[in-house]
Amino acid sequence: MVNKEDLPVNVRNLRRIWEIKKGVRGFIQADAAADLGWTQGGLSHYLNGQTPLKGPAVIKLANYLNVDPAEIDPAIEANLPNVRKVSISYTSDDGANKQYKTMYIRDDIESFYVEIVGDRHLENHPDVVLINSLEKSITGFAVCCLPEFYKENSLVAVRLKKEKILRFYLKAETPPESSIATLWAVISMNYQ
Repeated sequence: MVNKEDLPVNVRNLRRIWEIKKGVRGFIQADAAADLGWTQGGLSHYLNGQTPLKGPAVIKLANYLNVDPAEIDPAIEANLPNVRKVSISYTSDDGANKQYKTMYIRDDIESFYVEIVGDRHLENHPDVVLINSLEKSITGFAVCCLPEFYKENSLVAVRLKKEKILRFYLKAETPPESSIATLWAVISMNYQ
């Protein structure tokens, strides 16, 4: 058994916060691991210092425990310069009650913004029906990156050969590769 004082500072901090939050929220390790998308053994390894507690895990645990990542790892900002704090006002399972939470997200340095001008570029996009019902043209932006940097996307931005405009497609409906000049993964879209 490892002596608690021999554990790294971030693990000691995590264990202290974990015990406090566990007492308040009443969760058990197996349920927390499932919520985090980890195995119970994987979570246990972080809590016991068997697996090094690095930036992405610190952020995930901080979000789960609703604490600032610096409370777990005081050196996190130096290790993850592309992390920013965002305010959460509502949750998808409770849109009636305002929340006063924060989350920490990683801004990929490889991402960039694409302005969306009008709905003509949204090919078979689920929002087209809603946009068309507004009877006005939309503007907004998409946050995009190279596909190798983000694989969980459901949308892609595509410039077809011999065209200059970008079109947005559901990933499953991406045109044939032979017709594509440019393909980017869409991380998120924001309409105005």
